[in-house]
Amino acid sequence: MKLLRIVEKVRRASGARAVPPLGDGAASPSQHIMAAGSGTARVGSSWEPTHRHRKGGLYRVLAQGVLETDRSSAIIYDDADGTIWIRAKSEFQDGRFERL
Repeated sequence: MKLLRIVEKVRRASGARAVPPLGDGAASPSQHIMAAGSGTARVGSSWEPTHRHRKGGLYRVLAQGVLETDRSSAIIYDDADGTIWIRAKSEFQDGRFERL
């Protein structure tokens, strides 16, 4: 649940849409986290990318975190549409992303 609170805090800061509630019959925790990252385009906002993926996508790093499963470092980032992504720091720094 701590990760969900962090994702919700990042969601609020980035302008992504609200997260659906968890509970009986609700989405699984992984679906819940994915929904937290589903946002809408922020037209006219001050979104500025910090990194470019090797496939061409532009992203902005929001925060660093810890993956609950193995306590490894993670990078929390978003795209121009407001989708929030979480990736292991080792993957983020292995050449897939170039700092702008």
